[in-house]
Amino acid sequence: MNKLLSIIIPVYNVEKYITKCLKSILTVNAETLELIEVLVVDDGSTDQSGRIADEFARKYQCVNVIHKQNEGVAAARNTGIHRAHGKWLYFVDSDDWLEKGGVRGICEVVQKHTDVDVLLMEAYQNVGHKQKEWVHFSEDEDLTNTERIRRLQGGILYAPFWRKAKNDPMGAPWDKVYRRDFLTANHLLFCERLKVLDDMVFNFEVLGAARKVACRKIKPYHYRRFVTDSITNTYKPDRVSQDKAVWNYLFSLELWNGEDMDILQGAMMCRMIKSFSICCRLCFFNRENKRRLKEKAAYVKHVIESEPYYTAFHTVRLSDLEWKLKVVALTGRLSSGWGMYLLHAAWETLRFLKGQISGDGKCCS
Repeated sequence: MNKLLSIIIPVYNVEKYITKCLKSILTVNAETLELIEVLVVDDGSTDQSGRIADEFARKYQCVNVIHKQNEGVAAARNTGIHRAHGKWLYFVDSDDWLEKGGVRGICEVVQKHTDVDVLLMEAYQNVGHKQKEWVHFSEDEDLTNTERIRRLQGGILYAPFWRKAKNDPMGAPWDKVYRRDFLTANHLLFCERLKVLDDMVFNFEVLGAARKVACRKIKPYHYRRFVTDSITNTYKPDRVSQDKAVWNYLFSLELWNGEDMDILQGAMMCRMIKSFSICCRLCFFNRENKRRLKEKAAYVKHVIESEPYYTAFHTVRLSDLEWKLKVVALTGRLSSGWGMYLLHAAWETLRFLKGQISGDGKCCS
């Protein structure tokens, strides 16, 4: 049975959060429930997540739980795409939740934009009891101009390419709604072989194919950003090779010829500098990395001088980068592993002294 909106929720070992997530979606009036289907894709959870989802499915006819073997979040989202019946697709992370009235608000907006390929929204970011707005736009806007869509596509890789004054990442799928027949006609799925940034890559491809995009200043979503003990801050010794797989995939796409490609090239260089900086925390100088400091600095120098990082460091426009990444880029041009270590140590000390959150969120996009 066709629905207006399919809400796809990949689930893996989130028994602590999934009840709040599902209640926030399903606490709506009967009219709204008729418009939606909720596809919970249990990606081989070993805790009570799947059973909790099954309880909701017994209570709500619009909830369908799909139990599958563990293959990762990209495969789980793709399973949802293949099984969905809604005209529009919306992805929700199972440890997040929706604002009261959020589902109804999304339904009202998409009903007014039948000719749009993808709808972009805003959100709230929640850290513990603190909340702030996750802002992408200064006003509502419809994009049909190729140059504007390319700049938005560049913003998926590196947010300041879209809006200089803000750096709220734009690569996640939960602040967007996708027209299902647009995705299927263009064979758009999450790349399952990528271990990181698959959501960023998916949205980059989506905007590469889109011909009309709507931006609306509604905030239906609460994104839960974790603190320093988050999994996103654990040691990832393979992060460099995982990132390089992303760059290779992106450069293999047939999107780099034509009008306004200089925008995408510039954004790509900035994205690689940003990801290199993230590697300093997750890989090179992570406290779980037991190599000697001399070996760490030598490895960083090796990565800096390898492609595509060498090209990124030496061709990125410094004016495109936020100030911290300007310093990273300049240090990279010197091929200085020790310089990168000193930068990392200084920023970690400042972060500790200011009591700031360490990390780039659940997705480093």
